[in-house]
Amino acid sequence: MFKRFRLGSLLGFPIEVNVSFLLLLAFVLLWMGGLAGLVVVGLAFASVLLHELGHAIVARQLGVRVSGIELHFFGGAAKMVDQPRTANHEVAIAAAGPAVSLVLGGLGLGLGALTGSAWIALIGWINLIVAAFNLMPALPMDGGRIFRALLTRKLSFTRATEIAVIVSRGFAILLGVYGLATANVQLALIAVVIWWLGSQELLMAQRFGHRFGYDGAGYRTRSGAEVEVLPRGVQPAGRGAAAGPVWGPGPVVHRVVVRRSGGAYVVEFE
Repeated sequence: MFKRFRLGSLLGFPIEVNVSFLLLLAFVLLWMGGLAGLVVVGLAFASVLLHELGHAIVARQLGVRVSGIELHFFGGAAKMVDQPRTANHEVAIAAAGPAVSLVLGGLGLGLGALTGSAWIALIGWINLIVAAFNLMPALPMDGGRIFRALLTRKLSFTRATEIAVIVSRGFAILLGVYGLATANVQLALIAVVIWWLGSQELLMAQRFGHRFGYDGAGYRTRSGAEVEVLPRGVQPAGRGAAAGPVWGPGPVVHRVVVRRSGGAYVVEFE
């Protein structure tokens, strides 16, 4: 929806800024404290950048491709191209960001106390808030991804996603009500985004979770694999009866490419 501008790269990851981030800066400048507010936003987004860098580094170590890190109105995102291969990988990648924020929070508060610097202490508090917010068990937040991954130890990927989204919607409602009650426009908008993104996760899990999700046995197939959509009852050429489910109906063979981009699945029909 909004254009992105590349600032450079950090540890090999392209860093992009969404135009919506500039809208946030304008909003803060006009309504939330002027230049002092901008400094706070700058510190917050530097913290978010390091948070997302934690995700990206662990993902790369576990063989999950990351196309870059994007900063936008609602925070930031490490844009993973692939899906983690196992639930343990999902937990490790999701937990890496909050872990970075907690370490920075502890350092900030500790150094702030030693030096008496309110600005250093503020950095600590900002990072603790970032960690706490992202650990909410609401998809697509880090806590929601950890929650779903843990559920897959006993449930299918699709069922785990359904339960995680129910919890996510509960948190979205609470966040939205609080945002409206306190006239916090950003929190209210974040609540809407959490609801919408959670619904997208649920939709894709229901359609493709049996082929692209993971469960206790590990990841079923790599992201980006091609899936043939054939008339019902017709097996793909060169495959036997054990080849798996056949999708249909439809008299013409189609091909569907499912990829993961920016934390969500993208379906391309050919």
